[in-house]
Amino acid sequence: MTRIVLAALAAVVASALALGAALAGEVEATIVAVDVEASEIELSDGERYRYPVDFFVDDLQPGQAVLAFFDEENGDKVLVDLQVLEQ
Repeated sequence: MTRIVLAALAAVVASALALGAALAGEVEATIVAVDVEASEIELSDGERYRYPVDFFVDDLQPGQAVLAFFDEENGDKVLVDLQVLEQ
């Protein structure tokens, strides 16, 4: 019985750790720079966020307020969504 409980507990902990790694973060900030060559956007929080190749960034300009949603992959912050906020 103890083995079953321990195995179930281990499965729950492993699932929680995997879920925690997949959770996205969000930040409200201002665009500082858009680096098309590096596929990165620098925000006023001091962080650089990579974006996927299918991300449309042509209309993004420094000074725009944005709400950025991101995942962390191998230590990098990767945008999954970016919403320009009304000013």
